[in-house]
Amino acid sequence: MLALIGSLDWVAILVAIGVGQVVSTVWFVVLFGEPWARAYGAADKKQHAKEIPPYTYAVQVLCTAFMAFTLALFFRLLGVRNLEEALLVVAFVALGFCVATGLPGYAFLKRWKAAGIALGCQVVMLVAMGVVLAVM
Repeated sequence: MLALIGSLDWVAILVAIGVGQVVSTVWFVVLFGEPWARAYGAADKKQHAKEIPPYTYAVQVLCTAFMAFTLALFFRLLGVRNLEEALLVVAFVALGFCVATGLPGYAFLKRWKAAGIALGCQVVMLVAMGVVLAVM
């Protein structure tokens, strides 16, 4: 297993992490900042940003890094050879893991708008990271 991990393209993984962070930032700050804040009961994104503990951003980076690493590992284990195969794996990962595990939590909280925004970001991040990993 260590040989498999050592054989991964770590430059591609680092680029995928960067791309994932850009997607997440644009998604939650530029595109859906206001709706996201309101979905959590804040008046606006400025108020919501004040309520977020600083460590949350470090958790986000670590989770993005783990997503990129795991996706690269899946690609290697499944023998993904091109963009089409990468996007197929991403579709299964997005639906089978992100949506399937994220949606119930939002359903119990009755936060449907937050679910759409958060899970949409996860799917777009996976697609973007998958493209990076497939073409590098």
